[in-house]
Amino acid sequence: MDTYTILVVEDEANMARLLEFQLRKAGYQVIQARDGQDGLQVAREKPVDLILTDIMMPMMDGYELCRAVKKSPDLKHLPVLMLSAKIDRASIIHGYAVGAARYLTKPLKREELYKGIDLRLKYASKARSMLARKAKEWSGKLSVTNIFKLLELFSIGGWTGRIEITNIEGQHGCLHINQGAIEHCSLEGQINLFNIFVVLSWEQGIFEAIRY
Repeated sequence: MDTYTILVVEDEANMARLLEFQLRKAGYQVIQARDGQDGLQVAREKPVDLILTDIMMPMMDGYELCRAVKKSPDLKHLPVLMLSAKIDRASIIHGYAVGAARYLTKPLKREELYKGIDLRLKYASKARSMLARKAKEWSGKLSVTNIFKLLELFSIGGWTGRIEITNIEGQHGCLHINQGAIEHCSLEGQINLFNIFVVLSWEQGIFEAIRY
């Protein structure tokens, strides 16, 4: 049986101990880091399979850590799960915009934590096999299947493709995805760093997801 190592980046000592206890109980190895800067250094020096990070931390917060990981050729393959007490949509959008594979909110249900990690580690092959049966193209309404759920499917599947979105005002956006992570985002055919925040904020409209 494969053994996976999770890097837990959490500055609050009690939460860090609790997460380590729960993850070890589920059969994972755990490495701890006290903030984003420390976590980035650990990820560069030690073999880890997934990063679980808090957002609000000194030195370097979780957003900055995730952005740095996704910009690193040696680390960008690592799934980054964010764990935060910030439950507003703007914070969640920010998480996915910088490359998070999943955004989890506190207080956290243990089953939700295990599911988010297991689907990307222990059961990754099985999950990808099941998802592979989905049509190469599918469409629907954002009010039924929100954009974050679509991104999580691409993340678990490790798919490359795009998600075309038209909001209720007729604006068109496109998320270009490479191996499960957002590569860039266009809005009305134009590409810049801020488009992704706009497109991820759309809650109403239609989508067409295409995997290559």
